Amino acid sequence: MLDFITIPLVTGICIFGFYKLIELFVRKRERLMIIERISQLENVNTEKLDLSRLFGKGVNIDGRYLSLRIGLLLVGIGLGLLIGFFIVLNTYGYMRGDDYYQSRDMAELIYGSTTLLFGGIGLVSAFIIEHRIKSLQK
Repeated sequence: MLDFITIPLVTGICIFGFYKLIELFVRKRERLMIIERISQLENVNTEKLDLSRLFGKGVNIDGRYLSLRIGLLLVGIGLGLLIGFFIVLNTYGYMRGDDYYQSRDMAELIYGSTTLLFGGIGLVSAFIIEHRIKSLQK
């Protein structure tokens, strides 16, 4: 059904994984170089040295709203599939006969686009809800 998205999705996942692997090795080498430079210095007080300015404070992955994100993503995907089904049903009816292959391709396009659209809407709504909750807590 969603054959058109398989190749770009797998390619994107492979490229992202390769990028993260290279980034891991580069950051490790940078940190080792900084540690070597610091150890070569003799008269420097390293207790007050703050390396978080160089490397950042790190990514704080907070799992507090993970269930909200996943839930709204799944609701969006389900809603997208349902709306796609109704669009295909009202446009083509039950597909049979000579136009089956052409209408099947169009149905796959409708299913894929509505699934991605409503999945994205679900994630955007999760972000908005998360942002409102965080602003109310402050």
